Amino acid sequence: MFKNKKKIVKSEMYKSLTKSTLSLLHHSIPLGGVRGRLALVFLLALTSCTETQKEQSMKMNITVLTTQGLEGDLQKGVSAAYAALIDDNLLVAGGCNFPDKLGFEGGKKVFYDEILLFNKTQNQWQTIGKLLEAAAYGASVAIPDGYLWIGGQTATNSLANCYKVQYSKEKALTLTDFPALPEPLDNFAGASVGSKVFVAGGNASGKASNKVFYIDVATDKEWKQLPDFSGDARVQPVLAAIEKDNDTLLYVLGGFFGGDATKTPTMSEKVLAFSLKQQQWHEVALQENPNKEIFSLTGATALAIDNRYIACFGGVNHSLFINTITDLYHLGKDTSLTDEQRKQKNYDYMSHYMTQPIAYYKFNQECYLFDTHTKQWSVLDTQPDFARAGATLVGTPSEFYLIQGELKPGVRSPKTYKLKILSN
Repeated sequence: MFKNKKKIVKSEMYKSLTKSTLSLLHHSIPLGGVRGRLALVFLLALTSCTETQKEQSMKMNITVLTTQGLEGDLQKGVSAAYAALIDDNLLVAGGCNFPDKLGFEGGKKVFYDEILLFNKTQNQWQTIGKLLEAAAYGASVAIPDGYLWIGGQTATNSLANCYKVQYSKEKALTLTDFPALPEPLDNFAGASVGSKVFVAGGNASGKASNKVFYIDVATDKEWKQLPDFSGDARVQPVLAAIEKDNDTLLYVLGGFFGGDATKTPTMSEKVLAFSLKQQQWHEVALQENPNKEIFSLTGATALAIDNRYIACFGGVNHSLFINTITDLYHLGKDTSLTDEQRKQKNYDYMSHYMTQPIAYYKFNQECYLFDTHTKQWSVLDTQPDFARAGATLVGTPSEFYLIQGELKPGVRSPKTYKLKILSN
């Protein structure tokens, strides 16, 4: 577990020599004779070393924030909260937990409406306002003059509402109505680059979805629907956006499909990329670690780095999660059971599954790093407290926060971590 001190870790990253560099060398150096070949080898080595020095390592600086100031059942932590990092001020709002009993025991999931500020001067959390309604499972996305808190759900319904969030010590907190989504969304993912904002997947109007919506906050007055991503619907996916070659590229990773009347549950294992310029989706990679083992990013969070890398934190264990939701799917479809028998079998299954120690669930301890240029995965860092699902991530590589989340099904963490990724 982290202690209240800073820790620095290093990770090797993939090294590459770009095609443009090779082309430049090819056309700039006469290759005839030994001198030409030696010159080429020397410059290749020099260029490779320069790029390697730039890309080969990253440092991660980690600090745990105090939980002082959290009150009532918020002391137990929440998952799927809204958050914002505005002028170095960290805001956290909403979220949900099971404060009393687990769901299979009859416990009620409670949604919250408090908006909290982490007061750095006093080193504690303080309540500075309330949401219009208690909610969770939305998206928190940075825009040039603040943040957007998008969609989500309450205890009774999904939301299409969007709010522009602004904060300063002088003007305090303001929530302004922003154009609503075309339909209610929850358990989806959001991402932005500059003024461009994207949301994808989740449940759209209560149904698992492949839908993608987009708005440019600088020019647009309403959301636009982009082409659906391919494959199965993805609930609780990960989304990241980068800019490259005068194009905006949107990456969707992770997520799961819980099954329907004709199709059994699936876990999404493919990395998909969308070109805003070409309006097309492409499959670009599998989610596999350096040992070529498939991993899950369902319930994870993501951070784009240097318009090239995507750092992914947390997420559920692939095999355990798909086995569990498949077992429950078939149990629900078993026509040989009476309603009472099905209810009892479901209770017996969940009473075993939900009551194991945290280590049993094997949430991802790795911070997986995807290189959008080489289409390769590496591990940036491994920490036990990265192992959570439904955390919220806000900020930039120079300063970002990993906020609370789920340690195991039904159990949240009240801890928030401040992180910095520094490239040498």
